[in-house]
Amino acid sequence: MRPSISPTAAGSRVAHDSRETAGSWPLPAFFLLLSATLSLLWSQGRLMWNDEFLSFYSDSVASLRQVVLVQLHYPISLDPPTYHLLSHLCMDVLGRNALALRLPALAGFLLFQICVFLFVRRLAGERAAIVAMAAPICTASFRYSLEGRPYGLLLGLYALSLVCWQAAIRGAPGAAEAANQPGSTANHPAGSRVLALAGLTLSIALAITSHYFGVLILIPVSLGELWRSVIRRRLDGGVLAALGLGLASVGLILPFRPALMVYRRHYYITGVNLHDISQGYRELFVRYTTWPMAMQRMTAALLVILALALAGAGWRRFQRRAEGESAAVWVGLASMALLPFFGYLFGRFVTHTMEVRYVIAALIAFAATFGIVLERRLRSNAFYYAVLGVITAAGVAINGQNILRERAASAAMLGSLQPSPALAAALAAHPYAPLYEQSLGNFFVDSYYTPDSELRRRITLLYNPEQEVRWLQHDTYSIAARNLQQFTRLPVVNYDEITRQPGEHLLIQWKDGWNWTAQAMAAEGADLTPLGAGFGGEAISVAWPQSAVRALLPSAQSLEAGSGRAR
Repeated sequence: MRPSISPTAAGSRVAHDSRETAGSWPLPAFFLLLSATLSLLWSQGRLMWNDEFLSFYSDSVASLRQVVLVQLHYPISLDPPTYHLLSHLCMDVLGRNALALRLPALAGFLLFQICVFLFVRRLAGERAAIVAMAAPICTASFRYSLEGRPYGLLLGLYALSLVCWQAAIRGAPGAAEAANQPGSTANHPAGSRVLALAGLTLSIALAITSHYFGVLILIPVSLGELWRSVIRRRLDGGVLAALGLGLASVGLILPFRPALMVYRRHYYITGVNLHDISQGYRELFVRYTTWPMAMQRMTAALLVILALALAGAGWRRFQRRAEGESAAVWVGLASMALLPFFGYLFGRFVTHTMEVRYVIAALIAFAATFGIVLERRLRSNAFYYAVLGVITAAGVAINGQNILRERAASAAMLGSLQPSPALAAALAAHPYAPLYEQSLGNFFVDSYYTPDSELRRRITLLYNPEQEVRWLQHDTYSIAARNLQQFTRLPVVNYDEITRQPGEHLLIQWKDGWNWTAQAMAAEGADLTPLGAGFGGEAISVAWPQSAVRALLPSAQSLEAGSGRAR
């Protein structure tokens, strides 16, 4: 039987909460400032990478209308439009740069911290709330605060949905009496409930229109509300309306689906497996795939032990919850923790693809539970300030190391964007000849960051769907390359075109698992001349024999004709 709260104890707790609220913001503000500072410093030293470039070029078009048209007809970043619209607006203010691209992700992470603070404070008081909002700074998930993709924003929106639902059910008519809470619903005016329901609707709609896996945002609140409805034996029309209105936003993203179907035929990710579930949990906290295998296994085992300990402590805290504490909120929190399982099922049976970062919002449950289970021990000033000190020191140390490592990697990358002496001589001998690259990610980096502006303009992307499917079994890069031609001025050429041209051509190749030009040229008997290392890869000069050119010509013509009809 759960312990009840006497009126005297309840009054004491209410008075204590009011004192905490009066001076509640200095420490939360400190951790928000710390998060923003670390994120911006890390971002400042980090180069954009392939997926960010896909968003960058999609979002840096001239107008909001063009952003929508790109996602409707020529998508290269395979998401609904909300994040792209937000980053476009940031670019209008801050310019076309990485900071503007990443700013919505940082805002989403800060929103996540604020919402976790509010959610936990209602359950376990301010000290537990501050610990819960601060702890994620020390996790591997912090990197999503500086990645120009929707995941940091999703983290904030999932947390917002949970805290708005929590506020809405606290302010429901009869909620205080039904839960035997001290006070009355006068403490939660009708206007606050309307605002909470509006926030719930908005968070769901924005999540769904930011990422196709954003639809999973409905699960935690829906399961929690289902539990609440069963216990109360009646439905809450306001919450159901908010859920329904949020779900209706699916209609806004359906028009974007047809343009994505071309990617599904030969997509680079094939299938979803159970390993994605465990990886979805591990990568919330630690990225250790480059560590020695023995250390990886030890870390994985330690994470399992810690997760089980946290789950056990959370269960004990749930059992001793106060009479006025809704069990439905705990059901919603537990459902949030199970997002990797729901993501697996959604990927397995609906999208047929899944990345572990799609279920990053499971972090909300772990952060909140961590703060809540420490509630009693945090009453000790020594323990409380020791925990905050450890979190702050660990966050600064971990992310400081990440910042230094990122700057070193970026400096090395920028230092590699130079031609070898042999390639430089070949480029000088042919001052108008393109420098071809087939790897999309490397092309983006080289054509954006190469210091020599003249050389930067000569870097040209090669693509060919037929060759890509033949050698790699997917054509993701080729579809993106064709779509890029529709809304950017980046130089993009079909591989078959240069095989029909006599003379030598300059290429950069990488052994990155995405390169097919080496196999294609070997099959065609092309004549290769090594030109040394350059741009992080190997430079070559290549000439195709005329017999190979004649053999390729019919297939190239038919391919171009088919491509024209498709357009």
